[in-house]
Amino acid sequence: MQQDEILGKMYDSKLFKRLIKYIKPYIIYVIIAFLFLILNMLADLSLPLLIKVAVDDYIMPAANDSSLASSSISSVKMIGLLFLLIVIVRFFVGFTQNVLTAIASQKAMHDLRSDLFSHLEKMSVRFFDKNPVGRLVTRVTSDIRAIDEMLTSGMITIIHDIFTIIAIMVLMLVLNWKFALVSFAILPFVAIAITIFRKKSREAYREMRKWLAQVNATLAEHLAGVKIIQLFNQYIHKAKDFNNTNHMYYTASLKQLKLFAVFRPIIGASRHIATAIILWYAGGQILQNLITIGLFIAFLEYMERLYEPINNFSEKFNILQGAMAGAERIFDLMDQPSVDYRSEKGLTDASGKKMNMALLSENKDTPIIRFQNVWHTYSDVSNEHNSWVLKNISFSVKQGEKIALVGHTGSGKTTIVNLLLNMYNNAKGEIFVNEKNINDYSLYELRENIGIVQQDVFLFSGNIRDNIVLNNKNITDQEIERITKYVNVSDFIESLPAKLDEPVQERGATFSVGQRQLISFARVLAYDPAIFILDEATSNIDTETELLIQDALFKIMENRTSIIIAHRLSTIQHCDRIIVMHKGEIAEMGTHQELLKKEGLYYNLYRLQFM
Repeated sequence: MQQDEILGKMYDSKLFKRLIKYIKPYIIYVIIAFLFLILNMLADLSLPLLIKVAVDDYIMPAANDSSLASSSISSVKMIGLLFLLIVIVRFFVGFTQNVLTAIASQKAMHDLRSDLFSHLEKMSVRFFDKNPVGRLVTRVTSDIRAIDEMLTSGMITIIHDIFTIIAIMVLMLVLNWKFALVSFAILPFVAIAITIFRKKSREAYREMRKWLAQVNATLAEHLAGVKIIQLFNQYIHKAKDFNNTNHMYYTASLKQLKLFAVFRPIIGASRHIATAIILWYAGGQILQNLITIGLFIAFLEYMERLYEPINNFSEKFNILQGAMAGAERIFDLMDQPSVDYRSEKGLTDASGKKMNMALLSENKDTPIIRFQNVWHTYSDVSNEHNSWVLKNISFSVKQGEKIALVGHTGSGKTTIVNLLLNMYNNAKGEIFVNEKNINDYSLYELRENIGIVQQDVFLFSGNIRDNIVLNNKNITDQEIERITKYVNVSDFIESLPAKLDEPVQERGATFSVGQRQLISFARVLAYDPAIFILDEATSNIDTETELLIQDALFKIMENRTSIIIAHRLSTIQHCDRIIVMHKGEIAEMGTHQELLKKEGLYYNLYRLQFM
């Protein structure tokens, strides 16, 4: 056996052990289903024996002696009724076994799907930067579905088939070992064909699943960008891109189907060869009265039952391979490290008492936020040719201070915010909140107390109320009404038929950009955060709407530490300090008037906008 095959079996055993963890809570269903499976198998194997008894003990003696006809007929009728009873029992036993197996499988896959989704939610932003959404959707849907199919119709039937094959071979050997050995003459060649097929099928299935994930990823990307495709007339080019990926998936699928096309006829031919061998051997034995006609019929029945699981093996093995390939990708994904939310670490004071970030140090001169020699890159830190997005950034923000970050696109403004929220780990330097390193804080509480309004607003499907409160049951409708008035979105909400219960389509597609922005303002203000961040929050709002929310923003930012990222310099002139970023470095820092007097980079930006 080759080394890679040995490693493959070892890896499969590890995957099975991890899958069993999800089956264990529902093992009672599996045990009962397995008992019903054994009962069903025994009932099925008894049927050829009943035929043998009917032929050898009653039909043939009655044919040779007419005086036995009447008694034989009644006995054959009893055997027929028993045969019918066993068939009916098999139906109900099989039905119960299938239901119990499906329940156990569905419950196990429900838990696995939930665990996988929870793990994905905790993955770092860097992970999602590198992995297409469509590929991840394939993991949660198609790959888990493959495992579900294995548990419901693959694994349990494979176990049944294995027991059936063993039981049939033992029965045939017990009935007539010489006849059985002759009947088994073709089986070694079948075993060789199965071994070759198993190896080839595994490779083909992995390739097919890989390209299926790529098809899903391409589809998700193109559907997400369908507006750009339409606006820039990219129908033909994007269709070609998808067709190329689709063709690779088609090629991989065709390769797998060709394997089936070869394997199934081989098994079918083997069955007919085995039947021919039985006929050849049994003919002479019957004429010499060495075997009975009933035994001959029973052997034919058992050979049919023996080759039925073998013939279906290709399909079952395909299901098994699909499940193993899916499990391999799922557990590989779950083995990737997620973000440590450090839920056991809270924001505490010197005495160890947990603090509310909204009630941070009363000393106005104490830095609430402090960046100390911070460097960051989105590429591999060990790569000597990487490009630094931030270079030796140092600044501090006092309690209640309002600062602005300005600069050209790509200067590092949003990266500073991402590092403050601990969305990424900075490569060098330290970041402090209330004079504690942010890595010593609970991510949950850190992000709970930092509210951010982004330029690209994401609204969840549901209703407006849910998008504002985000599962915070403590926020009443009266508070929502007060908040929506602050951001001047109440008139818009009141104009809707269902008001706060108005349905929101995916990503808020039925609302305008400005309406989505205003709802996002209400969402953040509802949580009353200690630190307030506006990331290009008003860049997509018209001038009239922007004026309406300015008063609300001034009220909310009063006595609250705030960071504003803006291209519109008119929105930040009131800030206590303005930090001018340029190519990842702090170029200038000061008030609006101080920076204008310097006639540096900020002065040039201001002149471009207003002069």
